[in-house]
Amino acid sequence: MKKNLIKKIRIQTNMTLLLLATLIVGCEQEAVVQEVEEEEQFAISDFIQQKSYWEGSENEFKESFSLDTEGNIKLKENDSAYSGYIKIRARNGTITAMKSFSGGYPDGDFFEWYENGKLKTKSQYKMGERHGYFYIWTQKGDVYSQRYFQNDLEDFGRFENEGAAASGKSLAALELAEWEGTGAEFYIKFAGDPNRGGTLHIRETEELYTGVITALDDSGKKEAVLKYSNGKYDGRISKWNQNGDLWHEAEYSRGELVQITLKDGTPFNPNEIIDLSEDPKKIGLLFEE
Repeated sequence: MKKNLIKKIRIQTNMTLLLLATLIVGCEQEAVVQEVEEEEQFAISDFIQQKSYWEGSENEFKESFSLDTEGNIKLKENDSAYSGYIKIRARNGTITAMKSFSGGYPDGDFFEWYENGKLKTKSQYKMGERHGYFYIWTQKGDVYSQRYFQNDLEDFGRFENEGAAASGKSLAALELAEWEGTGAEFYIKFAGDPNRGGTLHIRETEELYTGVITALDDSGKKEAVLKYSNGKYDGRISKWNQNGDLWHEAEYSRGELVQITLKDGTPFNPNEIIDLSEDPKKIGLLFEE
């Protein structure tokens, strides 16, 4: 009987301990869950209160915001400093830029994209000061410039070289070194006319152009291949007719005509004697390029 009593006491004691352990674990789990929920709610609330979001085209951005010379931003609606994210889209819907501001100051990561969707620039700010990495890429994806700042001061030892910018050429000059497009597109990128004794320069930067231009007609057929150096014809100039036949070729040196090798689709002989009595219109052969 004594043994049965001891056994009964042990069973009751074990059940009591098991019940206490269950209650303790349950309370701990409830406390942990409650703590996680409170932290998550606080983060979301803080984000909503402090950050706004705006999205639109470049023209809509200019209508809604004003920027000063240092890149600080205000809402035109009430002249108040803007805090939030800005996403700018092109007409076709692709993203061209993303910006981040706090209290009107550039703050966070800034991005720009080319029309082909490739990243053009990345820059980082901390409350209006340059702080972090500043990259510029060409449309081919090559690094044009790479720099690093801390508290608006550049760290010159961060990279072994600056990138293609070290060549002294602007990004526009590198991008347009080999250009292909129609006449309408040509006059968006370039200005001037070397064919009339002038010079050709890049419209964006007003630099004299050096490179090769492939001119296309509206249907995409090749019309001409023109080589330039410092805004002047330099090298071989080739032109095609509407049928796609090579029609004219000439050699230039620093804007000066050296020789014509092909004219009106036939080899040009500079020693040819031209008889104007039969066809007076041939006088143009003496003066036209």
